[in-house]
Amino acid sequence: MSEDGGYRWKEFGARIREARTQAGLTQKRLAELVGVRPHTVWCWEAGRMKPNRANLSEIAHHCATSPAALEGLDVVKAELLREAELSFRDALVRLPAEDIESIRNYIRFVKSERRRRSRQGS
Repeated sequence: MSEDGGYRWKEFGARIREARTQAGLTQKRLAELVGVRPHTVWCWEAGRMKPNRANLSEIAHHCATSPAALEGLDVVKAELLREAELSFRDALVRLPAEDIESIRNYIRFVKSERRRRSRQGS
């Protein structure tokens, strides 16, 4: 175990805590809004667990920030990412379900190719 006691996502948790307190929310209230137990919020903030994508999006929404900011991306990149996410979401809602599934499959393919190339380069 590492010297930080196994708290793998300390900085991530600190950003969640800061966003929550700036939004004037308690751990209990954020848990209610996100749909998790208060202990889960404590684990996130303590760096013991990292929220999944859906929870991260909910945390960001209720704390008036972006998932990118919670992940520690710089401000400019976070804003660009937020704008891209909004544009992408806006485009997706207009597509039929089979097109959305095709996009998901393409993203999976690109990720697997990236992993494969990374393994070959090692």
